Amino acid sequence: MADAPRRFFVPAGTLQARNIALSGDLAHRLARVLRLRRGDRVVLTDGGEREFEVELTDVSARTVAGVVTGDRPSPSEPSVEVVLYQSLIRPNRFDIAIEKGTELGVARFVPVVNARSQTDEASQGRAERWQRLVVEAAEQCGRGRLPAVDSPVPFGEALATAPGLRIVPYEAERANRLADYLRALPEPPPTVSLFIGPEGGYTDEEIALARESGAALVTLGRQVLRSETAGVVASAIVLHTLDG
Repeated sequence: MADAPRRFFVPAGTLQARNIALSGDLAHRLARVLRLRRGDRVVLTDGGEREFEVELTDVSARTVAGVVTGDRPSPSEPSVEVVLYQSLIRPNRFDIAIEKGTELGVARFVPVVNARSQTDEASQGRAERWQRLVVEAAEQCGRGRLPAVDSPVPFGEALATAPGLRIVPYEAERANRLADYLRALPEPPPTVSLFIGPEGGYTDEEIALARESGAALVTLGRQVLRSETAGVVASAIVLHTLDG
């Protein structure tokens, strides 16, 4: 049996006609990295409700052309929207949170500046890298839509503007386990905003601010997890528990 066609995200407007033209980085990936040829098939999506199977008709280093041969509904997203407010940590570790969160089904990432964050801003190059990671992870795992990646915001502002149910995993919390807390809710919330602190942990002032804002403080278990691990674990628990 032939392998299933690879899936790729394309800019909005690319799929409006039967004949498709691709350029830039995607054309390079198809032609030079994956070495696809005329007659090969790919699946293209712009993050809309349908995705399109395309047969390649011309492949070169700069441009790739194809013709749409069919379409189908895009893969559905989780029934609960998870927004991951991940504290800025070392770049390679933050990348893990972005990549694995995308694979799990996180809908939006918001980098957060905490008192103990290891960096206070994201360079343009780092933001572009985050977007590449989101695209590659979404393509690999079969997501129908790309998660958004926001610009960094201070912790207080993030708490004040976070949508839906706000949850803060906290290493000093012992009794309120995340999964138990979620199961006890009268009904599943449409949106959960998860706040993950930096490697040095939250300050007392930040925890007081979280309590005052009405956020729920929970535990992820007896082990103290690294920040990027906590983000992945908390997202997985929320999606496993609430995505019915």
